[in-house]
Amino acid sequence: MDIIWTKQMSVGNRIIDSAHKELLAMVNRIGYMARVKDCSAISEECKLIEDRLSAYFAVEENIARLVEFPFTQHKLAHQRLLHQIQCTRDDLAAMNGIWSGDEGEKRCYFLGNCLVKHFKEESEQIKVVLSTHLYDLKPD
Repeated sequence: MDIIWTKQMSVGNRIIDSAHKELLAMVNRIGYMARVKDCSAISEECKLIEDRLSAYFAVEENIARLVEFPFTQHKLAHQRLLHQIQCTRDDLAAMNGIWSGDEGEKRCYFLGNCLVKHFKEESEQIKVVLSTHLYDLKPD
């Protein structure tokens, strides 16, 4: 059930796209861990993804500032995304590997879809702004 990165998910900046790809790969790994019911690995990977999100959010905010993009609404979308990850982590931890069939994997797939929605829909406005800049634009 892995979610594959597509060009339509690109927001037009190498740093942001790389971070998005990394986050998607991490969610796919959590999905695998859910399939094999490796709860300790899920917990570790969720902590890692939360840490990476925090770092990534700061970089994206710096890029937005550089291109003079109003970031308040996008920052709220980041907070919702982080909350979804925390809820998924907590739900899977509460089940402690005791879920029926593919329940754990479905939760991870939902999380992956939240990421894709963020890439394609919630990042649409910044994508328009970034399209007027070099793909390799870096914050100071």
